[in-house]
Amino acid sequence: MGIGSVNDQTSAWGAAFRNKPIYFMTIQETRAFFEGKMHKNMVLQEDTCTLSGNNTYRRQYTTYEVSDRDRGSAFLDLRFLIRDETSSLQGSLSDDGDVDFYHFSIPFNRTLQNYFGVEVRMDMPKGCDYSLTLYDEYGNQVGRAQWDGDGRKTLTIPNWDTQTNKYCIKVENGNGEEVSPDDHYRISFHVSENREHEKTDAIREAYGELQSAYSQKDENWREYLDKYNAVLRETEKNYIKEMEQLHRKQYDSLPEEKRYKGGRTVDDLLQAMAKGEDLSEAELEYVKIFANLKDMEKAQQKAELKNGFSDEFVKEMESVGISSDALEGMRVRIGSSGDVSVDGIEDETVREQVQKLVDEKYSDRMYRYYTGIADSVGDLPSNVYRYVADVQEVRRYLKRITGENISLESLYLTPDGKIGGLPDKAADLINRTKNNVRIERIKDALADIIGNIRISGNLGIPDFVSEFGFGDGAFFVADRGFAVDVDAIADRLGTQSSGNMYSDMYEYQFEGVL
Repeated sequence: MGIGSVNDQTSAWGAAFRNKPIYFMTIQETRAFFEGKMHKNMVLQEDTCTLSGNNTYRRQYTTYEVSDRDRGSAFLDLRFLIRDETSSLQGSLSDDGDVDFYHFSIPFNRTLQNYFGVEVRMDMPKGCDYSLTLYDEYGNQVGRAQWDGDGRKTLTIPNWDTQTNKYCIKVENGNGEEVSPDDHYRISFHVSENREHEKTDAIREAYGELQSAYSQKDENWREYLDKYNAVLRETEKNYIKEMEQLHRKQYDSLPEEKRYKGGRTVDDLLQAMAKGEDLSEAELEYVKIFANLKDMEKAQQKAELKNGFSDEFVKEMESVGISSDALEGMRVRIGSSGDVSVDGIEDETVREQVQKLVDEKYSDRMYRYYTGIADSVGDLPSNVYRYVADVQEVRRYLKRITGENISLESLYLTPDGKIGGLPDKAADLINRTKNNVRIERIKDALADIIGNIRISGNLGIPDFVSEFGFGDGAFFVADRGFAVDVDAIADRLGTQSSGNMYSDMYEYQFEGVL
């Protein structure tokens, strides 16, 4: 079959999808539907009960609770809001410095359905001015919400390509004014016509030709694959150009006093930030526009650990008569089960005081600093990062309710979908509790861990210890890596088929961040 005949048969590609996107329900949505819990105007509540909460940019596909006294709770992720525009997520900033992250992916095929665009909307309490920023899966800043005529902030997800599918939105206090945890914002989505679909029509057409040739077992299907890959490479170049134009437009729209004109690069500014230097307002705006999310968050975490957190910790020690000098040279280790150990302090009383304070007040917070700063964790691919984070979450939870370190390798899924191999106390709580977002999250994590152990075989579980040193009056991360070969685990979990249409498709050269 020649290219001409394939084109004749594919002229209708995408035409069937022009009226409305075709969505597929997630497992959570299917379960809620059959339990009679799906309805209009549902309100998802932000995650406040897991180890990372919504304070980290890498927490993917978190399920959010929709509370209903009559029907019982449903648990849905953010993709649901794109399918149902009457529903929304409700969140709040706990203090002036709080930042909330939310992840989502586009729940329809953007290649075949490039006729549609997606708008993110944020409604805020009267008098509030929060910032809403969008990042793509490579960590690039690709949108900053602006006020519309209806009293809300909105941004449109870029339609520069159809390959990019994962996004992260960041909500933070925009004007530096005092915030209240009782002031709730709402996130919702709106699907509309993509008025720039001509930018990606070539991708849709090339994909349609490839799909037709491959499904009809055309012996020349690889010619269509080569053509499709060529289009993707060209689209990748255009993606970079579009992003650079957006950043320049954002910079030019700033008031004159906020346009940074200094000689330091983005990397220079990030290094200064990580060392604890207070950047000027213009420098901060420059970083927010041009810096990669991963690099910016790491710099901010380093600065906060060195300055704000260390100062807070030292003051707490001084309140019980322990000086900063007495802490010099100490090491704090937080195991994957949450167990805290301290060494490097000769005075046993001081050592026990530090261990108690970390264990009772700062353990989870220090874990978040570690995962945000340690390269061994931050450089993991997204699927392995989620596996690693799930292990930490589950080990802490099981230790808390049983007082024991439970072997994750001995767990399994029963035919009716329950978690087997747990001690009775944990089994009753996890397998029988309903309408509890914390338990639902743990069950999902356990199911994923069991699956990952089965796939990775005898490579071991990717545990790590969050380790910190203390010197010159401040904490710093001591990255010790993993006891197992996480690269081998990544290869095992990322194994894909070869020799088919999908295995040889071109992949963007951007580093994955989300």
